[in-house]
Amino acid sequence: MNAADEIREDVTLPDPAVQPLVHPLDLPEARPLYRNARLFAAFTGFPVAALVAAIIAYLTRHVMPPLVVVLSLTILGALSERWYTARAWDYIPRKRQDRDRPPPKAWEIGSSAVLALVLGVALLLVVVRLDDPDVTLPIRSFTFGGCAVVAFFVVVDVLAGLLRRSARRRALAGLAGMLVVVAATILAWTRWFTGDADTVQVFWGAATLTGVAVVAGAIKLWGRRRAA
Repeated sequence: MNAADEIREDVTLPDPAVQPLVHPLDLPEARPLYRNARLFAAFTGFPVAALVAAIIAYLTRHVMPPLVVVLSLTILGALSERWYTARAWDYIPRKRQDRDRPPPKAWEIGSSAVLALVLGVALLLVVVRLDDPDVTLPIRSFTFGGCAVVAFFVVVDVLAGLLRRSARRRALAGLAGMLVVVAATILAWTRWFTGDADTVQVFWGAATLTGVAVVAGAIKLWGRRRAA
């Protein structure tokens, strides 16, 4: 008998005649695990990791520390989200799992609103700080390249969600965060550069963050396929 079967014996599932499909939110034992997974997804996602990396870049005036930070947050965050999600679903036999149920509306709206506020304050701080004279042009350019990639992925994610009925509610909740990220990117360009951006560093910043996003996305896709 495996661990998942042992866990399933420790909980009481709803009567299949009344509720054939079950979600972790329906079970007190699984609910905290599922909530932890959502928290990891929200606060170690690509936009937040890139934002933290930008702050580290300012504090250290070096490229490597922010790269280590963004890689650690996105990869470890994705692995942690997968672990908590898998443990939450372990409480429910596969044939009864309600995989299509979206998170509660209040969760999506609340997390998106808080995240948009935090992003707005932090991004404004980053834009102002990196405008200081002691911050070199290559650091500004590298950071902007990363910011531009973040904004691109955020916009694509929201627009793609709006086109899919199943993801439309999540996309609508994320509109505020998208607008914050796009506005901060535009503000950064107007404040940091006067036609003197280091295009080589912009490219490497964009390429680096793209690589991180691909790795994090591959880990999440692998986790979803393993759970399916």
